Amino acid sequence: MGAYLRHADDVGIPVVTTSMTLIEAYDPTRYLPKWHWALSKIRVEPVTEEIAKEATGLLKETGLHGHKYAIDAALAAVALRQPGPVTVFTSDEDDMRKLCADRVVVVKL
Repeated sequence: MGAYLRHADDVGIPVVTTSMTLIEAYDPTRYLPKWHWALSKIRVEPVTEEIAKEATGLLKETGLHGHKYAIDAALAAVALRQPGPVTVFTSDEDDMRKLCADRVVVVKL
């Protein structure tokens, strides 16, 4: 992911995520200065009530529900708000493909 962030920074591609995704992605066994460097390259969007409503709409459309999909749905809602083209990097490829359909490119990490 570091190489993707460096490239995006070099060419001026905005990298956006949700505050909840950061919590999910945090790994205390990782080298903390690298975590902070990565955060400095990312615009973090809060999970507001409006995002939550959009996320629950995506869950309803796809028939998904529960905590297993909540953070993915919030990320999908934020991704779908971005001007295109949009790529989502995720370990939950199948879930994100369901939530975003063909409106974003999904890349498995």
